[in-house]
Amino acid sequence: MEVRKLNSNVSVLQPKKSQTPNPNHNNHKKVVHRRRMAMIGIIFAIILVVFGVQIFNAHRTYANTMEQIEVSKQKLDKQKSTQRDLKLEVNQLHDTNYLEKYIREKYMYSKPGEQIYNLPDDVKTTTIQK
Repeated sequence: MEVRKLNSNVSVLQPKKSQTPNPNHNNHKKVVHRRRMAMIGIIFAIILVVFGVQIFNAHRTYANTMEQIEVSKQKLDKQKSTQRDLKLEVNQLHDTNYLEKYIREKYMYSKPGEQIYNLPDDVKTTTIQK
């Protein structure tokens, strides 16, 4: 809209005279829109890549942590088993019959007047060949 002043103090609004449309103007608008859409797409892709890398790193860290937990659980189970065995052995060592048997086997201890004969662990039968 164009404002035209008359001789008096009153102004009258009149529409602008239409100029011939510039054909390059529409083409320029399309180029600008394409450029904007490309920039938005590039920014969106960058954001997706950044978040994807973060998710991947979080997943890898989670998997490593779970693996460490499994290894720790296995070590714990092994230690608990060892502890049970040691407690059982302590309880057995309080028993005099077991203690005597253990000392005889391990340290070759004998009662006075008793003879000990050692036999090999793997007794193999020999065959005579003719």
